[in-house]
Amino acid sequence: MNGISIIICTYNGKSKIAKALLSILKLQSKCDWELIIVDNASTDGTSEYVTSLLKDSEIDWRVCLENKKGLINARICGLNESKYDILLYCDDDNALQFDYLIIGHEIFSNNYKVGALGGCGIPVFENEKPNWFDTYSHSFAVGYQADKNGKINNFPAELYGAGIFLKKSVLIYFLEKGFKSGLSGRTGTNLVSGEDVEWCYLIQLLGFEIWYDCRLVFWHEMSKERMNWNYYLSLKKGIALGTGQLLPYYCLFSNKKMSDIKYGLIWFKKLFFLLIIFVKQLINYNSKNKEKQLGLIIIKAKIKSYVTNSFSAFQHFRKMKSIKF
Repeated sequence: MNGISIIICTYNGKSKIAKALLSILKLQSKCDWELIIVDNASTDGTSEYVTSLLKDSEIDWRVCLENKKGLINARICGLNESKYDILLYCDDDNALQFDYLIIGHEIFSNNYKVGALGGCGIPVFENEKPNWFDTYSHSFAVGYQADKNGKINNFPAELYGAGIFLKKSVLIYFLEKGFKSGLSGRTGTNLVSGEDVEWCYLIQLLGFEIWYDCRLVFWHEMSKERMNWNYYLSLKKGIALGTGQLLPYYCLFSNKKMSDIKYGLIWFKKLFFLLIIFVKQLINYNSKNKEKQLGLIIIKAKIKSYVTNSFSAFQHFRKMKSIKF
């Protein structure tokens, strides 16, 4: 059906989801749309709170329960529950600008090749902004995602998962072919991520494009708990821990019929260079230097990801290679 399904995946989001829901109640639209809240095994009464907040609203909304923990499970649950052809994933700490649906639907309607569309997150700080934030802000899903509006020419292109529009038919195609993500997404306090990047890669494997438009504005809450350097290190470690599971896509972008032997050689080469970089960083390590501290954590996480996920990533590569693109 022609329209937009807004999906909010939340885990224990009772204390922060209100702003997201109130912003959605103020949205303007020229198409049909619905709101799906996926409660991912919350224990704080999130579902009951959402129901009490929306019970008198006139929008098309419902709460769905996904008891299997992991952001990817919640996102797939929302996808399966949706009835419209465009998906909009809104984080539970986002607030969408009133014209978000109008702009997004217009871009998809006028450009068939658009498979994913991202916007610009504006950080809203609970406390004072840290002095390091602007340098590393992209990891918090805020800021510009491209130099200009329209198709992102970098290949493969990526978008952060907050405020992202996705063409539902592409994801359904892979799910019907037996696709299973190797990345669980964030699970409670576990910050391993990369499922948003993986979905962008799936879209490009089918020949669709990744777009960005700075007119798509949303506000992203930066809680005081996240605005410290140790949290950022944990966040970057979580992102790096997903690297090994994304190797199959880099290989398929290079050659969709790549042999298993060639894949193995690429895996070995990447791991070898990571080990060399690790040794160099270890020699020059200075615990008081934030850049060196960050670099060492990222490299260690990437090495761990390549080693511990080697078999599952290889199996995923073989499964993906069998799918007709």
